[in-house]
Amino acid sequence: MTKIKIADLEMDVKTKEVKRAGKPINLTPKEYDLLHYLMLNANQVVSRKTILNKIWRYSPEIESRVVDVYVGYLRKKIDFKNRKKLIRSIRSFGYSIKK
Repeated sequence: MTKIKIADLEMDVKTKEVKRAGKPINLTPKEYDLLHYLMLNANQVVSRKTILNKIWRYSPEIESRVVDVYVGYLRKKIDFKNRKKLIRSIRSFGYSIKK
């Protein structure tokens, strides 16, 4: 699978390009990794701990708050000007991206 699509959000895994409504979105490598992981697990709640383990290869030096910070970065780039918000916070559990 080289392309993943959720609503009007598209990710090309080969070229690492991300677009929303046809407009390119520039992501840092960690933002891309986080978005990719959320998109692969669409419609599922992914815990902060799981994200830390998968994306940051969790170690005691890394604060769990880093997940919240990076989700905030993604929201600014992906959801900010769009009516349909794709990234959802599930209080006390983690995050989800909905199709």
